[in-house]
Amino acid sequence: MGPQLLNITRKLREKILRKPTQVILEATNACNLNCPYCMVGMQNELTAKFGNAAHSLMTRPFGFMSSETFNIIHKELKKFGIKKVYLHFQGEPFLNKLTPQFANELKKDGFEVGIFTNGQAFNDENIAELAKAENDLIRFSVDGASEETYQQNRVGGRFDQVYENMKKVAFAHRGKKTRIEWQFLVLKNNEHEVEIAKNMAEEIRVHFFTKGYRESVPELIAENLDYRAKYHKKPCKDIYHQIGIYWNGDVVPCCYDVDGSEIMGNLNENDLLSIWNSEKYCAFRERIDNFLRSSDNEPLICRNCLRWR
Repeated sequence: MGPQLLNITRKLREKILRKPTQVILEATNACNLNCPYCMVGMQNELTAKFGNAAHSLMTRPFGFMSSETFNIIHKELKKFGIKKVYLHFQGEPFLNKLTPQFANELKKDGFEVGIFTNGQAFNDENIAELAKAENDLIRFSVDGASEETYQQNRVGGRFDQVYENMKKVAFAHRGKKTRIEWQFLVLKNNEHEVEIAKNMAEEIRVHFFTKGYRESVPELIAENLDYRAKYHKKPCKDIYHQIGIYWNGDVVPCCYDVDGSEIMGNLNENDLLSIWNSEKYCAFRERIDNFLRSSDNEPLICRNCLRWR
């Protein structure tokens, strides 16, 4: 069965069952960078108050997923029917030394596994361990093609280091099925480097694509209209497609819930199906489904959504 047919089958299954088959799993919410637009689900609120939406503004506790919590979650994902796991959320996954192990265990159990990374925390050991897992996707978020531009957007990082790490990771996965990607978030300060970045990606055999910036700070918006983000019309459908799980087992309904405003339960206390069917989660979904009839009842986190309008 080809990828396109698999995708169609997944969407049909979700439509019939109204039940997610994908999860974003947070190995840690700690990060080695402090990007000014990091807290994407809270950009409007935070930029109005602080002038930026940097990672350092997060208020929930920082921590790292343990093997014990991962094992509980792993079993629950299998029971619930999750097919795809993205090992990232609001932090740099490779700051948790167990991330390659988590990926390996999920792949062995038949899950499709992807990891998004800023690329700064790689070393020879975790690259080799990661290559053994042979994940489906490793995506580098690199928003610039020069040191000066990159450091404006990926505050605290070094472009030469991430580019070298991309090269090493791509080389370690030669001959494997893993897709290595360079995601370039296009902003006003870096749109002149898009073609340069594309050529650099080709040199190290990494797939390159651009992503539109979610427009919360007008000064950052790319001038080229082709680089701007596209929006979906409400009501949101993502809540039936994907679930988010924090490093401590907390379950949230949206990848934009970066600071725990809508925690539905914890997998150390309840199973995932019970949380999904709970009164709180059902009521949350109902409020979103009924947006057109009762917009005043929409959850607060959804009112400033930068994906659904």
